[in-house]
Amino acid sequence: MFYSPKPLNKEARAIVSKMSSHVDVSAHTAEITYHGDSADLGEARREKFLEHYEVEVRESYDWWDISIMLEEARLPDVEAVTQNEETDSEATLTFDRIGDRLRLRLEGCHLDYDACHSEFGEDLMRMLAEFAIDIRDELYAGKIDALKVMITYCRENKVLKSRGLSPAAKTLSTILESI
Repeated sequence: MFYSPKPLNKEARAIVSKMSSHVDVSAHTAEITYHGDSADLGEARREKFLEHYEVEVRESYDWWDISIMLEEARLPDVEAVTQNEETDSEATLTFDRIGDRLRLRLEGCHLDYDACHSEFGEDLMRMLAEFAIDIRDELYAGKIDALKVMITYCRENKVLKSRGLSPAAKTLSTILESI
């Protein structure tokens, strides 16, 4: 699912609708469902979708990926955010440029479904996407606790204790499950 907190205008929705025969587009979301193991959107088309959306949440066989688009000018300290890539584990944290924005990409996570349903309710995909906006907003405010939770999860395969963390970091530490 791709998500934008601001509704896409009619023109943008028409463009997105033409990008895949598997896409359902609404004012805030583009939902894509592929049936089969070998079907995937592909990186080039994923980047095209992210030109219109702020967040992507994907699930495949209980492995979760979250991409959050960031405007560098709104980050108080870009280096403090981007210096923390982690690519040497099952779960990875990377940053790459798409157009004039930066993508924070957390891939290969497992979620505690009981905690997720308790935290977000039944519409997990949509609520995770909305929650990703909370993480982005904290990063814009200079709070990097959620990023620290991601780094620890990727590097050490453990979840930081939620005591003393920002609200988004507390939620993240509650819903992530060690592999």
